[in-house]
Amino acid sequence: MEPNLIVARHAATRDLLGAFALGAVDPEEAASVRAHLATCEECQAEMAELWLAVDSLPSTIEPMEPPPALRDRIAAAIAVEAASPAPKPVTTIAPAPSAPEPIRKPASFWSRATPWAAAAAILLLLSAGMLVWNLRLRDQISTAPVAETIALAPTDAAPGAHGEVTFLPDDSLLLLDVRDLPPLEPDQVYEVWLIGEDGVPAPAGVFDQATDQYAVVTDRNQYETLAITAEPGPLGTEAPTGEIVATASL
Repeated sequence: MEPNLIVARHAATRDLLGAFALGAVDPEEAASVRAHLATCEECQAEMAELWLAVDSLPSTIEPMEPPPALRDRIAAAIAVEAASPAPKPVTTIAPAPSAPEPIRKPASFWSRATPWAAAAAILLLLSAGMLVWNLRLRDQISTAPVAETIALAPTDAAPGAHGEVTFLPDDSLLLLDVRDLPPLEPDQVYEVWLIGEDGVPAPAGVFDQATDQYAVVTDRNQYETLAITAEPGPLGTEAPTGEIVATASL
């Protein structure tokens, strides 16, 4: 793929990360974001921070009920739009062949929304309490599996290490939150390993901070254990050579 095309798709996908974290993208955009996350460590790290921010909202902001007037205005706008007559079909003639159009950035939620929907969304986002109400309501009606959090277990090589792994089944993401790992040598990095039934560790990325967050895009059902070791940097190794400093049973 041409470098300019890679940069353009990276920028377009990165613009969707915030909406993806809030569930405000369509299925095609969601699939595009997941595919990009599988190969882009920069967006994986940013996605991890966004998920942590979204997950922390309900516990940091006092919930509040929406004003009845706001509910009434939105309901009235929906009723007006639903009662509007459908547009008449238009017969089109296929245009003559032309040069391919340049790649365009996917339309955002705000550009796709009808005026009343965009206005309602802006009103909700202006009030942190209203955003929490919206998230709580979405949780009540959602049938999607909930996130599962698993504690990291330290080893004799790092008795002070701790943290957790959060699995987001809808997005095939493992969010790794580690704290107080032992110090690295100047030429080392921490490397994440996923281990299946065959006992063979598969490399899943590197990071270089003793306290850090890291996102791994993976199918959890294929693995039984997550492990972290210290390995030669900057890219790590194909097979572990250092002692395991923390593990989690998946």
